[in-house]
Amino acid sequence: MKAYHSQIGPFQRSKNKTSSMMFHVVLALLPIIIFSFYKNGIVPYIHHNVGIFGMFYPLLFIAIPPVITFTTEWVGAYFFLRKKSDNLKEYMKNSYAILPGLFLALILPIHTPISILILGSIIATVIGKLVYGGFGNNIFNPALVGRLFVITAYAGVIASHGGYLNPYEVDTISKATPLSNALSIEGIGTYEILVKPYGSLWNFFIGMIPGTVGETSALLCIVGFLYLTWKRVIKWRIPVFYIGTVFFLTTVIGLSNGLSIWYPIFQILSGGLFFGAIFMATDPVTSPVTKNGQIIYGTGLGILTVIFRYLTSYPEGVLTSILTMNMLVFIVDRLGMQCKKRENGLITIAVILILFGIVVYTINTRYTNSGETVDPNFVLLEERQIGNQVIYTVSEKGNGGPIACEVTIRDGNIIKLQVLEHNETPNYYALVEKEDYINILMKEQKKLPELDTVSGATISSNALKKLVINTLQEYEEHYEK
Repeated sequence: MKAYHSQIGPFQRSKNKTSSMMFHVVLALLPIIIFSFYKNGIVPYIHHNVGIFGMFYPLLFIAIPPVITFTTEWVGAYFFLRKKSDNLKEYMKNSYAILPGLFLALILPIHTPISILILGSIIATVIGKLVYGGFGNNIFNPALVGRLFVITAYAGVIASHGGYLNPYEVDTISKATPLSNALSIEGIGTYEILVKPYGSLWNFFIGMIPGTVGETSALLCIVGFLYLTWKRVIKWRIPVFYIGTVFFLTTVIGLSNGLSIWYPIFQILSGGLFFGAIFMATDPVTSPVTKNGQIIYGTGLGILTVIFRYLTSYPEGVLTSILTMNMLVFIVDRLGMQCKKRENGLITIAVILILFGIVVYTINTRYTNSGETVDPNFVLLEERQIGNQVIYTVSEKGNGGPIACEVTIRDGNIIKLQVLEHNETPNYYALVEKEDYINILMKEQKKLPELDTVSGATISSNALKKLVINTLQEYEEHYEK
């Protein structure tokens, strides 16, 4: 076996200094920030959804986290890392402390309360950077650490304030984000269900769809990618193989279910994939340095994203995929070095192809657009008949576990629907109750497939809708023959 040795120079030195690279990153983000101001501020103002303050609020939202992350890192460096005087100045100069805050602002919903935004910025710096010793030592992307904390701890609070829809979208779009909408339906979906509620794929490409503050415009992300690649700032292999893997896998899945090329395009233009692949996955500190390692890393990100989107209750997958692969960077780089040997490279390719096959097979086993479908999350617990009434005790999987209900049907109509037990997040379920969704389900029981879910509580409300649909089907099969 060939041994790999580290050697002392001379080596070719890169002309790119870290400060110059960070400057180019901020420059590449400027069009995205301006677009966010237009989409989340100017458009709602033009349509009289907000006033002057509301129009400029997106810029305030983006400006606050960088100030907090800079201040937090200065305090941490002074009191905990014991940086003093000139050392402190040099440390802060080379820590690029505003970037985690800037990225965090761009990957959070516009309705995140300012107090939570500030707390998330502190967590991003303390947990994402300082506990590892500061810039260059962290193993996780700090902004993603901050987002994970915010979304995990305060998703319900954010949803109750408006969630991912800006003030104009709240009035014009009754759906949630595209991928949350995709998660709420049975099977793979159709163009009319997945794309039409948001306009066309052109809306997806330019970014006029619901999403976080800065992730929606694939067009501007591509512009940033071209600029950063031209300046040799980012590792182009990671986003190319990341997005390419998602496109390939979803193409196979779509074709297997009778869907055309629009389906993989919908998948790569949704859920902030372009923003995550270009700006987050290429973080120089938390991504591989070897070329083969970058290819493996990007491919792994794509596989994980598809798995998370289709096989879990977390519809977007980009955040969890990047944080998961952050943990494996050392192994990926080692594997990338070993792939220089032809036989190891062929083995790696074979393993990736096998993983592709397993993922596609597993997803196609669960999802289908043809024939009758059986909802694996629906459970009939009890059925009893009293006179001309049939009383069902049933459950459907929600966000936090099974939602158990008692459904009373008479002459094919639901006359009583009562939730017996659930484990949904209180803030989420409060939105369901606020919208009086139980009574809406009973009132609209004859046209349930077209009934919208509750924005901000998509999974919980959709579980209730599916529970009612499945119960009515159960009644029809046994009592209306």
